[in-house]
Amino acid sequence: MSMATALAAAVVPLAALTVEPPTAAAQDFTAQEPATVPLAFGEMGLGGSVALTGQRGRTSVTLPVPDGTTPVALRGALEVPAGIERGWLDVTHDERFVGRVDLGGGAPTVPVAVPLTGVPVTGESVTLELATTIVPTTGSCLNSRDSSTVRLQDPVVDYAGAPTSPTTVADFLPPVLRTATLVLPDEPTADQATAALTLAAAVVDRYGSQPVRTVVRRASDRVGAPADGPFDRTVVVAPGADAGLRLEPASDPAVPPALVVSGDGPALLDQIALVGGEAAELAVADRVSAGSLTVPPVLTADAMTLGDMGLGPVTQRGSGEVTVTIPVDQTRLGRAGSAMRVHVLGTYTPLSTGVAGSIHVAVGERDLDVRAADSSGVVDTWVDVPPDSVERVTSVDVTLRTTGNGDACSTGGALTLTIDSGTTVTTSGGTPDTRGFASVPQSLMPAVDVALAQQTFANTARAITVLTGLQRLSARPLIPTVVPFDDVAGSSAPAVVVAPDGLAAFGPSAEDLRLPLGTTGTTVLTLSGEDGDARVTVDSSAPFASLQVLRQNDRSVVVATSTESTQLDGLLAWLTDDARRWDGLRGDVLFGTAAREPVSLSSVRESAAPAAVASGSTAPTAVWSILVIGGIALVVGLIAAALVYVRSHGRPDDTPTSTDGP
Repeated sequence: MSMATALAAAVVPLAALTVEPPTAAAQDFTAQEPATVPLAFGEMGLGGSVALTGQRGRTSVTLPVPDGTTPVALRGALEVPAGIERGWLDVTHDERFVGRVDLGGGAPTVPVAVPLTGVPVTGESVTLELATTIVPTTGSCLNSRDSSTVRLQDPVVDYAGAPTSPTTVADFLPPVLRTATLVLPDEPTADQATAALTLAAAVVDRYGSQPVRTVVRRASDRVGAPADGPFDRTVVVAPGADAGLRLEPASDPAVPPALVVSGDGPALLDQIALVGGEAAELAVADRVSAGSLTVPPVLTADAMTLGDMGLGPVTQRGSGEVTVTIPVDQTRLGRAGSAMRVHVLGTYTPLSTGVAGSIHVAVGERDLDVRAADSSGVVDTWVDVPPDSVERVTSVDVTLRTTGNGDACSTGGALTLTIDSGTTVTTSGGTPDTRGFASVPQSLMPAVDVALAQQTFANTARAITVLTGLQRLSARPLIPTVVPFDDVAGSSAPAVVVAPDGLAAFGPSAEDLRLPLGTTGTTVLTLSGEDGDARVTVDSSAPFASLQVLRQNDRSVVVATSTESTQLDGLLAWLTDDARRWDGLRGDVLFGTAAREPVSLSSVRESAAPAAVASGSTAPTAVWSILVIGGIALVVGLIAAALVYVRSHGRPDDTPTSTDGP
C-alpha cells in the first residue's frame, strides 16, 4: 500500500535542517584506524546460514549498510558434504570478482574470510552473489539436496567506521535495528494506546526477519534508563495538541536522538503512519508534521500469484533431483482459509532420449500430483491441498526427479527447474473452528480490535507484547484499534482481549465469550471440548495464566488472561524470551503457572495424528493425566474430551519482546 501520494502534500518541515561542525575530538577519532562493527546475518534478517545446493549452487544476499559504515569482510564457516574431490566458493558483485574460498582438502568445515573492501554500496545496501562449484570424488553421487548442499554457517559481516546518528526524521530508522523502545504516558489514553500498538506492529513488519526487540517504558521511568546504542531507537508518544514529529537530541552526542511523536486523536495516528512509511522519505527535517491521511482499505484476496506475493519466479539447479519450495503464507493473502488450490506453472530442462523422469507436487510427505516428465519441459498442473495440510505457511514442494541415462550416478545431466511467478494460489472456506493458534494472525486480518480490561499502561504494554508476537508471524502489518469491550462483545470483527484479572472484569457482557479453558471463581478449571467438559478443582493459592484462541460469531478472538496479573506477565515474558515459541504454539490454549514451563493444550480432537509430546510425558487422550500447578499434583480424569498436550517449540530466527515496568 503506497502512502507517498497521500502524504506528499501533507508533510511540512517545521525547522530548517542544521548540521553541527565536527568537534576536535571527533576529528581525532576519525584519524585513527576505523573501528570494526560485526553484524551477524541473523540480526540483519538474513538467517543463520546460507545454503547453496547442487554441483553449481547459486544464491544472492543483500547486506544492509548502516550510514557511516562500509563492509570490509565476510566471515563464517562452510559445511562441505562428504564425497567432494575439489570445489570452491566464488563471491562476486555485479559480475565483478570479489573473492574465492577453496573447498578442497577433505575437511568437513572450511573457514571463510573474504575481503569486501572496495565493493560499491548503493543506497543503504550491497548485493553479493555467492556461487559454489563442487566436483565429486570417483564413485560419489551428488544427486540429492543433502548430498550436494554446501552451507555457509554463522556468517558475519565486518563493517568499518561507526554508524552515524540521524539528523532528519526521514533517516530516523536505521537499516539494522536491534531494539525499539516505546515511551508512553504513565496512563495512556485509548488513542495513545492505539498509536503505540500501530507503531509496534509497523516496526516489526518493516524489519521483517530482523529480530527486533521491543521495549515499552513509562515516561516517568525514562530518566536514568539505559542509553540507546547505534542500532537502537527510542520513540516517545507524547500528549499535546500540536501534532508533529521531532528529533530530540540526547545529552551525549554519541547517542542517537529520540523521536517524539505528539498529537491528539486521529492527528496522532496520522503522525504514527508517517514513521517508517514510504512518505517518511519526504520528512527531510528534524521537525515535521503529517496532515490528515486517508488510508485506502486493505483488501483481502481469494487468489494471488507468486508475483503478487513477491515470491516468484523461483529457480533451482542440480542433477538427479531438483526441488523448488513454494511457501504459501496465508498472511500474504490477508485472510484465513481451510481449502487451498494451487495452479503450478513452470519450466524444466527437457529430458533427452534415454532419460526418464517425473514431476512431483507435494506437501510434506504427501504427494498431491505425480506425472511423467518429458521433452516439453513444461509444468502446468492444478493441485488441491487437503484441509488438514493447510497451515499458516504451507510449503508446496515441486520436484523434478530423473533416472539417468546410463551414467554411474543416474543424474541425467544438469537440471534446471523454474516455477513461474504466474503460479496462482486460491483459498476458500474461512477459518475452521478447530485451528486455534494455527489460524492466527491470518484470521485477525485485515483489522483487529483490541480490548483492555482497564485502560492502563500495564495492559497497553501487555497488548503490545501479544500483538508484536503475532506480527512476527505475519508478512503483512496488523492494523489494531483499541476499543471498549462492549464493542468487541457485540461485533463480528476479530479481536485481541487483555484481561489480567479474568474476563469477569468486563462484567455481564463477557458471558458470551466462552473460553476453551475457563474458570469458575479461582478454583475450578474447565477445558471445554467437542465431546464434553473436563473439570478439575485446584488450590486457590496456585495462580495461573493462559493465552487462548477461540471462534465466536464467525471470527477469531485471542484472549490473554490470568487469575493474577503477575502470572500473565510471566507467561508473556516466557513467550518473548524466545520468540520462536510464538510459531511453535499448538492447539488453542497456552497454559502456564508458577515455576512450570507453559504447555499447549487443545480442546478439540485433531483429525491428524497428535503432535509428539516431550520426552517422558504422556499425551492425555482419554486417559488420566497429571498437571502440576504450583507444586500441587492434580489428577485429571478426562471425561470424553480428546486432549492433545505438546511442549511448545518453534523457529530459530526470532528474538524476544520485553516490557519495562509491571
